[in-house]
Amino acid sequence: MTARWISDPLFWIAALPALAVSGLLAQMVASLFTCCGTFRLRGRSVRLKWWMIPVAGVACAALWTAAVLCAALG
Repeated sequence: MTARWISDPLFWIAALPALAVSGLLAQMVASLFTCCGTFRLRGRSVRLKWWMIPVAGVACAALWTAAVLCAALG
């Protein structure tokens, strides 16, 4: 792995969605500790459902794995 991975556009194509899903996942987990169990998505309140955190966790792991593989193999 060289130091050029940070300037590789293919890495950022994989890393930016991973960052977005990570933020959404953190917001979902934080909403577990609120009274109404809602989080904000595009300015709207969304009620947290039982399947949202596992799906976001799997998507986050897959996107970060893709970004790391892109950096390591690119």
